[in-house]
Amino acid sequence: MDLHIKKFITFFYTFFNRASKKRGLRALKYHSITDSKSPNDLWTLNKDFFKEHLEYIKGTKRRVYSLEEIEKDLPADGIVITFDDGYEDNLIVAAPILYEFEMPFSIFIITDYVKKSNNYLNEVLLKELSNNPLVSIGSHSKSHAKLTNCSLGEVKREIRDSKSYLEDLLGERVTAFSYPHGKFNSLVKNEVLEAGYSLAFTSHYDINQIDQDKLALNTNEIWNSDNLFCFIKKMKGDWDWLKFRNL
Repeated sequence: MDLHIKKFITFFYTFFNRASKKRGLRALKYHSITDSKSPNDLWTLNKDFFKEHLEYIKGTKRRVYSLEEIEKDLPADGIVITFDDGYEDNLIVAAPILYEFEMPFSIFIITDYVKKSNNYLNEVLLKELSNNPLVSIGSHSKSHAKLTNCSLGEVKREIRDSKSYLEDLLGERVTAFSYPHGKFNSLVKNEVLEAGYSLAFTSHYDINQIDQDKLALNTNEIWNSDNLFCFIKKMKGDWDWLKFRNL
């Protein structure tokens, strides 16, 4: 869907939805953060926009939670900051800014990519990140396959092998999963549970209430076009109409 159409829908959704806005845990899904002023990729955000996002969050005084904090109980309100895929710039560009704001965050790793490309975190950098108390490492599967299209054996390998690899490498439990492409079904979710994960994030766009299924957590995608104005509208729920894409 074209960005201009999305903004048009957002304008009317904002107008008609003011009375029904709810508080909840809003999980922000970033991917890559870059020095480039005009990134072409939808999932690559300029670092100046990113810093403005964090400044806004700090100004709202809403608490930013770590994955470990929400593992037991979901809070009635708050924010979770996540990154999918495991890009190298998560450490080089994004992490220093998050450290400056003292905000916890999580990175979901595609484990086959750790040795695949210079654009992704390698084992040394991944260990460096995991040693920081503000950082949680989760799995984003082994190869980023669409799990809903895979056989049961492939689903098991994607979910379990990535977990084992990360736990062996980092020497710590990995209990959070981000569904590749945001897609899952009952079979996939059951395999995530059986593998020992206690949190799993989808691409369904919404907030999370305290009774939300913790293996089907909603997220809010962040795009390269999300300047401060757009980000504030997302934080206020004006883009929550995107949840209807998944119905």
